[in-house]
This record gives sequence, structure tokens and C-alpha cells, in this order.
Amino acid sequence: MKGLFFRNFIIYAIVICVSFAALGSAFVYQINSFALQEKMNMLSDTTNRAAESTILYLESSSDTGQVQPAAKLYRSTMTQLAAENEATIFVTDHTGEMLLVATKEGCYNQKGGFVPTKAVETVISNGSYYEMSDLGGYLSGSHFVSGIIAELPGANATDEPEILVFAAISSESTLIFFVNIISTFLLMTGIVLSLTLCVTYFVTWNQVRPLKVMAAASRRFARGDHSTRIPLPRRRNEVYEMAASFNHMADTIERHQTMQRDLIANVSHDLRTPMTTIGGFVDGILDGAIPPDKQEQYLRIVSEEIKRLSRLANSMVTMSKMESSEELIKSPFDMSEMVIRIALGFEQKINDKRIELDLDIPDTCPINGNHDALFQVVYNLFDNALKFVNEEGELKILMEVRGGRLQFNIRNTGSEIDPESLKHIFDRFYKSDKSRGQNPNGSGLGLYIAKTIIVRHGGAIHARSGDGKTEFCFELPI
Repeated sequence: MKGLFFRNFIIYAIVICVSFAALGSAFVYQINSFALQEKMNMLSDTTNRAAESTILYLESSSDTGQVQPAAKLYRSTMTQLAAENEATIFVTDHTGEMLLVATKEGCYNQKGGFVPTKAVETVISNGSYYEMSDLGGYLSGSHFVSGIIAELPGANATDEPEILVFAAISSESTLIFFVNIISTFLLMTGIVLSLTLCVTYFVTWNQVRPLKVMAAASRRFARGDHSTRIPLPRRRNEVYEMAASFNHMADTIERHQTMQRDLIANVSHDLRTPMTTIGGFVDGILDGAIPPDKQEQYLRIVSEEIKRLSRLANSMVTMSKMESSEELIKSPFDMSEMVIRIALGFEQKINDKRIELDLDIPDTCPINGNHDALFQVVYNLFDNALKFVNEEGELKILMEVRGGRLQFNIRNTGSEIDPESLKHIFDRFYKSDKSRGQNPNGSGLGLYIAKTIIVRHGGAIHARSGDGKTEFCFELPI
């Protein structure tokens, strides 16, 4: 059970960790993409505005009278643009030689510096440039760098560009933002994951604990403590059903064991009494203690006792066959003819007890079933009714077909069956001697065998008792 708990906990923990990792990765990726896109948009906007300002300045400077005012306005605009976006702006010629640099501190001329050749070639060939670099050492640390061509008015597509504009924005703020997001996510993930794993631990333990209780109860039950029962949980769920099933199984086993003990006692008594009688009479005949004129009388008694033993053995064999998985072999026969034949077989007993017999059955009743098995059912019910019907009492058999099913009822007057015995009267090894009088010939198997046969035919059987009458009923498909 410890292994089951450990495995379940580990599986739940792995699933939770993987889920958090996937969720976190997607979250961080989206945030990072959004931040980078914002940075790229801002950098592209800065570069485009710087290029527009440069083109405007070059156009204005063509008028000699406007050189000084245009230069002053241009430098102010470039400084303001650099300050707004915390950027550094480079203006170069087509070779990459720097002409002007603008920062938030100001805009000034730059002579002798060169932008990396790779950046210049990329701008000239593709029309734009984007990369993270320090721009050949001109920038402190890694920056997002963008570059475009400032196309002068009147320039042809085949002309070599005169002016290139580069803008750079520090990546430090983006990296700090990214690190903060990661740190916050990891902290929250750690807290939530810890709480989730704690809850998972207790949930898993609560799921496994009932199984541990059931395992312990099963071990006690296996050691012979058949009074062991599992407390039922308050909520009706799968665990409740398992506990209820275990308790029902324990009740059934305990009841069957009680019935088995009773059966062993009854069978032992049923075997010992006739065997003692048989042995005593045979020994009496052999040693001459019984005179010859009495021997026939005692031999008849011995014969009855042997028949009694045979009936007990046959019941045990029949019970074993009915409990096997062998399929019943069915064939068509007339149920009415069989009932009449059984009734005729009990004619002597009926006459001896002066019983009023009423057969309310159809002239013919064709049915498809196992003839020998159903013969035993009707025979057992008839014999059972005759045992307990009162002198000069009534015994009635009603048989009819309704909705494709055969309905069979046999009712007798006389002693009743108490309600508690009615609950178990069809159980194996059960003898209702308390409510129906002592029956020395019974083994507690007749009604159990009858129920097994009826159920295996796809039918049902039950009994009811009251108002001085007892009735057994069964139905089965014809």
C-alpha cells in the first residue's frame, strides 16, 4: 500500500510540475515576445523619425539662407528624439563613416568613426538592418540596433545612397524586465507548487487510506476474525461501495459458514442415526437377538433408513451439479403431464393425511426446459408442502401461462414460516425447523436446489406465508 501511495503521489507531482512548466514557458514566452515587439516598434519608429528629420534637414540646407536655422532645428529635433526613447542615433554616409551622433545629452558632429561594415552592407542590400550588438564598440553593452537608408529627394534607385541612419536602444531594461518576470513567476510557481503538492499529498493519502483499512480488515478476516467490518464513510462514493461490498461479503461468508456448521451437524446426525439403527438391527439379526418372525419388520426399517441415506447423498450430488458451470440441456415436454404424474406419486400420502387436493392446471402446457431438473423442483415443492400441511388440510396447485412465462403456485394450509426464516429459506444448508416443525428427513438443500434450477432456467422463485397458509411460487420462460 505504501508503494501505491508513493507512486500516485509521484505521478500527481510530475503531472503538476510538467503543467506548471508548460504554463510558465508559454507565459514567459508571450511576455518576452510582447516586450521585444514593443522594443522593436519603438526602435523602428525612432529610426524612421530620425531619417525623416535628416531628409528634411538636407532639403532645408540646400537653401544657403536657411543653413544655420535648419541645422539648429535639426540638432534640437534629433536630441529630443534620442531623449524621448533613450536612444543613440548615428547618421553616416554610404561607407559607414559617422557624420553625426545624437543622444539625450545633445547632437554633435562625429568624424573618423565607422559603423561596422556588415551593418552598412545589410542596410544597402536589404534596405533595413536589425541586430543586437555594441555597434563595433561605440555602444556600452548590448543594444537593439536598427538602420535604414535616408533617401534624398530626386535620388534614383540605381544611385548609391548618400545617408544612412542607425538608432540603438539599450537592451538592459528589457533584460531586467525579463529577469523580473522570470523571478516573479518562479516565486509564485514555487509557492503555488508547494501548496499544490501539499494538497496532493493529503488527497492521495486520503484516497489510499481506505484501501489500507480494507487491506487490514481483509488480513484479520483471513486470520479467522469473521466479525471484522469496515466503517462506512459518510459520503456515498466508490469507497463507500467498496466498503459496503466488503461488509456484505463478510456477512454472506459468516452466514454461509454458520449454515455449513449447521449442515455438518445435521448431516452428521442424519448419517449417525440411520447408520446406528441399521447396524443395531443387522447385528441383532446376525447374533439371533431378533427372532425370525420379527426380522422382516426390522429389515423394512433398515430399508427405509438406507433410502433416507440415499436421499441425502442424492441431494448433495444434485447440489454439486447445480453449482457447476455445466449448461442445462433443454428439450420440449408437457408440464401439465409432469405435475399430474408427481401428484399421483404422492397419492398414498395425500390419502393418509386426508388432504383436499385442488389441481388448477391447463390440460396441456408445452414448455422447453430440462425435464429432470424441473421435475425435481416440482417434486421438492410438492413433498415440502405435504410435510407441513395439517391433517385434513388443503393443498392447491395453480399453473398458467401469462405473457410467455409459466406461473406455478403451490399453497398449503398448516404451520406458517416466520418472517426471518422467509429471508433465508432458499439459502444453501438452511433448515427452517424452528418455524415449520422438526423435519428429521430434511438436509436444508431442497429449496436451495429448486431456486438454483429455476434461476438457471431464467426464472425466479419466492415464498410467502401468513393467515395459516404457505405458498411457494415460481415463474420461468416457456
